[in-house]
Amino acid sequence: MQLIRRNQIDFGKIDAKSAMVTRDKKARSLFLETFVFPPTIDMAAFSKGDRYLVYGTKGSGKTALLRYLMEKEKEHGSATKIVVFTDDVSSQDKEKIASQIDFESVVTPDAEDQNDLRDMWKLYILKCICDIFHDNPYKCNDIAKIIKIRELLYDVFEGSDKGILDKIRSKIRTGTFRLKLGASDLAEFEGTINYVDGDDKSVTLNYTRFADTAFNAICSVDYPEDVKFCLYIDELNLSMLGQKQHKKDSLLIRDLILTIGNINRIFTERSIPIFIYAAVRVEVAKAINVSRNEIDKYLLDHGQQVRWHNGLEIERYPLFKIIESRIAGLEKKARGIENPPSEIWKSYFASNIFGVSPKRFLSEITWCNPRDLVNLFNLAQTAQLHLQKYDTEVFNSVAHEYSERVWSERAEELNAEHSMTVVNAIRRLLTAAGFDHFKVDSLKTRADGMSGFDQVLTQVINTVGIEKICRDLYHVGVIGQSLPLNVRTAKETEARKKFNQTWFYRDNREFDPTSWLFVHPALYPAFKLPNWNARHFAKDPRLA
Repeated sequence: MQLIRRNQIDFGKIDAKSAMVTRDKKARSLFLETFVFPPTIDMAAFSKGDRYLVYGTKGSGKTALLRYLMEKEKEHGSATKIVVFTDDVSSQDKEKIASQIDFESVVTPDAEDQNDLRDMWKLYILKCICDIFHDNPYKCNDIAKIIKIRELLYDVFEGSDKGILDKIRSKIRTGTFRLKLGASDLAEFEGTINYVDGDDKSVTLNYTRFADTAFNAICSVDYPEDVKFCLYIDELNLSMLGQKQHKKDSLLIRDLILTIGNINRIFTERSIPIFIYAAVRVEVAKAINVSRNEIDKYLLDHGQQVRWHNGLEIERYPLFKIIESRIAGLEKKARGIENPPSEIWKSYFASNIFGVSPKRFLSEITWCNPRDLVNLFNLAQTAQLHLQKYDTEVFNSVAHEYSERVWSERAEELNAEHSMTVVNAIRRLLTAAGFDHFKVDSLKTRADGMSGFDQVLTQVINTVGIEKICRDLYHVGVIGQSLPLNVRTAKETEARKKFNQTWFYRDNREFDPTSWLFVHPALYPAFKLPNWNARHFAKDPRLA
């Protein structure tokens, strides 16, 4: 049996976007060859377009999945484009899309009813679809028509409204579009310009009619029967940068998701071979908090969640296939052969890590989250190199740095709903409290005791509320709940001995403000709690 050295076990980039957008062809190839398809995702359903929304926690592998799906479509001859919401949708584009928002009223309770951005998002998505045709001219039977529609759509997103109207009106009147689109198409586009009292100097663009006209023009194109056109929209992220900006960004993301659903439905009804996919973080979907427009309906009917655990059956967690596939791929690359999964666990891992099996330790310390797994193994790659196997000493040596990294990830999740000022105050409270196991009231008492020297924290407690803070910490996995096993006790020491350890990501149990709470062990070093030891793991008897 041939093994590779531990410092050769590289789990790759933290971000799948960096893994795919690289000049290192071997690294890119290794990423695709060792990719593990999430078992909760139905690839056939995504290929057919029945499912088109991927959702999950931060670092769960949504970007990796979108990139992998795109590569598979390209292998089958499909024309594709990916748009990264945080990078590729420019500030100018976002401002144009959000230009119809009444910024002063955006924080009112019914703001979502007063502001509708779906027409502008429809135009933006159509612009991206036209880019796919522009970049793949030989895969479209009517490219000349598409190019002219694309010019119109680009005009919408460039310059002021008056400049846009002047451009469109000029092109229509000089016959630019009459020659390419035909008289009927011209009449439809010209009808989207509203002339006020016959004065051609006082004009407005009816974006609803313009979007519908452009959409119908795209649908009327002659499409080949053997080509799919796929648009992928990634990183629908949200940060609290102020209440008004947060609400504005929430409306942007809400209406983007709704527009994707609406366009996909119409393309399906008309048998148009255009497919739009998107990835959204679960805490972003939660922070949008718009029930009337039924975001949940789209997630449930047309989305699937990326999940890497299997309830209480630790040995069957799909998370471990990521480890097995990556190490086997590196073995094959270095030695030409690869070991079976059982040998990988036996050869590269100590049988006991912090008093539990390697699989149990890894599942508990990473939230069953691929990004946290990659962070842990990349830190361990160069740690304690005199040791052949991953063991307690290796992981203990990287505990503090790993803890800081995973706190940063959870802090960003909290930032979907809270400002970083609030998030940092929460960290100070958890650090100063020194609790690894507590109740909401005891944390509130500790916060009150800090009021004399931490006025920011006091303000946070008074405005946000300690119960809301604990609830949000629970939803992102910073804390879990302990449910006593049919034993009533007021003593923390007794409660800690007999309880089921529940996590929102795994058990999907709602938050109970009366229950005992505990800090995730991965965050002990970040919060200056005791160093990892055997008593911190295997505390849930259901997993014994």
